[in-house]
Amino acid sequence: MKRLPLGIQTFPQIIEENMVYVDKSDYISRLVTNYKYVFLSRPRRFGKSLFLSTLDSFFNGRSELFQGLAIQEKLNGTPNSFPVIKLDFSAFSSDETSVLVHSIKKTLMDYGEQYSLDMSGLIEHEYLPTLIRGIYKNTGKRVVILVDEYDKPIVDFLDKPEIAEGNREVLRRFYSTIKSLDDCINFMFITGVTRFSKVSLFSGLNQITDISLLNEFAGICGYTQSELELHFDDRIDRLSVQHNTNRDTISINIRKWYNGYSWDGELRVYNPVSILNLFNSGNFGNFWYQTGTPNFLAKFVQKEKFDITERTNLLATPDSFDSEDLSSINFKSFLFQTGYLTIKEKKMIDLRGYYELGLPNLEVEESFYKYLFSSMTDLDSDVTGIYAGEMKVALRKGDYETFTHHIRHLFARIPSNLYIAEERYFHSLFIMIATLTGIETDSEVNTNIGRIDGVLEFEDKVYLLEFKFNKTAEAAIDQIVKKKYFERFTGKQVVFIGMNFTRENIDISFVEK
Repeated sequence: MKRLPLGIQTFPQIIEENMVYVDKSDYISRLVTNYKYVFLSRPRRFGKSLFLSTLDSFFNGRSELFQGLAIQEKLNGTPNSFPVIKLDFSAFSSDETSVLVHSIKKTLMDYGEQYSLDMSGLIEHEYLPTLIRGIYKNTGKRVVILVDEYDKPIVDFLDKPEIAEGNREVLRRFYSTIKSLDDCINFMFITGVTRFSKVSLFSGLNQITDISLLNEFAGICGYTQSELELHFDDRIDRLSVQHNTNRDTISINIRKWYNGYSWDGELRVYNPVSILNLFNSGNFGNFWYQTGTPNFLAKFVQKEKFDITERTNLLATPDSFDSEDLSSINFKSFLFQTGYLTIKEKKMIDLRGYYELGLPNLEVEESFYKYLFSSMTDLDSDVTGIYAGEMKVALRKGDYETFTHHIRHLFARIPSNLYIAEERYFHSLFIMIATLTGIETDSEVNTNIGRIDGVLEFEDKVYLLEFKFNKTAEAAIDQIVKKKYFERFTGKQVVFIGMNFTRENIDISFVEK
């Protein structure tokens, strides 16, 4: 088997050391044929840096690296080489605006030395024009500019508005000089997580094309189903042997855990980092939690009062994903851009498209709820996971005493400063816990005369849940009975669970029908 490129985002190293490479080179020909200035938004750890490295090799004329790849037949011999300026903002220090400015200057000056350019004594906005024009003059070739993680100096400090705004202004000034360099530029490719609008950040660079939601580029990052089966076929077989089950069962679980991301509502892709870690470890696990969770996510949830129970019918338009400035970031679109929501379906009204969003897969769902519950209580995420597992066993056995004890213990750990005196707040926390147990969970389930707050389903039984705040658990049970929520469930034992939350206590009642 070929070696897995774990943690490696450098195209030449992957090819030269004969590692597994999922071929995305055909997208290069589409880009350079049709576009000059390109922007791509994708979540972190999704393959953007590797694609940028592939572009770097292509424009440096390293045709030997592309032997046997999709783009080889379109190269018509050795591709022309161009001077390449690559800026990786994830490598720049940016906790102070002055430090970010210094990092950018230092990188541009290093490139200047490579092309024998004297860039001393320049002021901030002169560095990039002097470098690009100087390279064009000295080489007679237009320059390629590759920018990775352009928004990291902003996104990393959204919970510190002064730093984020200062860094945004630095970047705006940096990009504003590019329009005047059009005659010296051959191609420019920018990647990032968030989509700040052209007005707010790419001022003056109005010729840039955003390919993030174009159908043609839906598979530019991530692994499609066919790519997974082509490049990891032997590892799927090995995983089925390790787990003593058949290939179909393993494939179903791989899709359930790691597939589901979409940027056009049709093509679904796998998270590449999660897939590589799955095959490396041999175990299904949550790899997203360690790599994809922004530190300020919980603060956004609390600030925006995002309703955790509304996990379906989340609607958005293409314009929803643009942010004019730091104070107007739409939280729903932020979750989409960071990979916590994805496009489930694209719909049309009067020739205008809109999207239905949802959580892409089990790994992301578990990551989302584990992180949020831990941040909204003072419990470690691992402890929460253990309690959730014990609650699942308790419900399977009908051990209501253990279930009640764990629920009360978990909810008692909510700090007073995070407490919200609303039924939906406790409803949301419970849905998080239920999801972490791995129980098949539905929220706000519609019936012909109302909506059930929660449904937990096992092989032989179904639990129907109703939540109340500052009332009684019996009142919750009465609502289930009165509205006959149980009538739609047949063939299994049905158990009613009524929960009433107050600041001091949680009252829980169980009724077996």
